[in-house]
Amino acid sequence: MPLTGTGGIGLPNDRRRAIGFWMTNKARPIEPVRVFVTYEALWQLDPTHPQDVPAAIGIFDANRTKIEAAASKKFDAEGHDEGTYDGRSILIVRSQDIP
Repeated sequence: MPLTGTGGIGLPNDRRRAIGFWMTNKARPIEPVRVFVTYEALWQLDPTHPQDVPAAIGIFDANRTKIEAAASKKFDAEGHDEGTYDGRSILIVRSQDIP
């Protein structure tokens, strides 16, 4: 079942070196999934920006639709990653996951 965006803001997570945001698995029961897109994946999407957290947030905001599509495709193919965030499943989107 594909993931669906929630429209919530993306927040930096320095421990994971990623921007975290919520998506929803619409299977029954509906399941929130915390998605993390790595800073490296964001900087690769737009290498013209500096490699810092403010630039990563801007790149995330500008490419959110593409990132959510990549997250949904990865989730359909592989399911969630190991680990949890606030007791919920996580999915990590890396450079190789974004076309």
